[in-house]
Amino acid sequence: MKTLIFFATYNEVGNVASMIEQITAAAPDADIFIIDDNSKDGTLKVLEDMRRDNLKVLVRPSKLGLGSAHLLAWKHAIHHRYDVLITMDGDLSHDPADIPRLTAKLTEGFDLVIGSRYTKGGACDYTGYRKYVSKLGNVGARQLLRIKLSEFTTSYRAFRVSALSKINFESVAVDGYSFFLTVIVQAYLSGLRLIEIPIYFHERNSGASKIPPLEVFRGMSRLMRLAHVVHFKKPTLSKARADL
Repeated sequence: MKTLIFFATYNEVGNVASMIEQITAAAPDADIFIIDDNSKDGTLKVLEDMRRDNLKVLVRPSKLGLGSAHLLAWKHAIHHRYDVLITMDGDLSHDPADIPRLTAKLTEGFDLVIGSRYTKGGACDYTGYRKYVSKLGNVGARQLLRIKLSEFTTSYRAFRVSALSKINFESVAVDGYSFFLTVIVQAYLSGLRLIEIPIYFHERNSGASKIPPLEVFRGMSRLMRLAHVVHFKKPTLSKARADL
């Protein structure tokens, strides 16, 4: 399968080289696509020094949002006719060694495979307030959306690219980390077959978290709107479901 692995960067000088090397070790035949929002810490210099045939870097002029970066990766994967798109964080919180496990589920007929911290067998390095907010948010999403998943907010996902065209891109064009929650809802409503597998979510390897302080409240507001959509709109296909 022709595979594209994507992550976004902004000031990830301490992580990006290791990310590329570990991805290459886990998926040596895959291409790597990085969107950088004009990092100022030396990230771009590292990427320039690591230039290789299977690595494409798109530099945007400023911070234009995580959701828009992921949508660009979707379009890139479709335009270049990839079979599989893997998305992940750029700070080594997601272990590239899990990539083969995600792609293996696509070969079983699933359209979207989610690397989950909170399903049985998953784990997370978060402690204290961050762990409480993250876990509570995902439990709340499961209850309000009535989608049988344990993880709604991670970016660690494997997509069957042919299924992406079933999702209305305008419906997921939202900013910030709410993008990942919105994608789950729209994929479910579009009839995609979803499954999650357990992963270990590590504390970021280097640098500071990019999550804005108000993102939790934006996410809660977005969740309430999505719950309304789910309750009043049935999935496109009767077979659409989330498999645990």
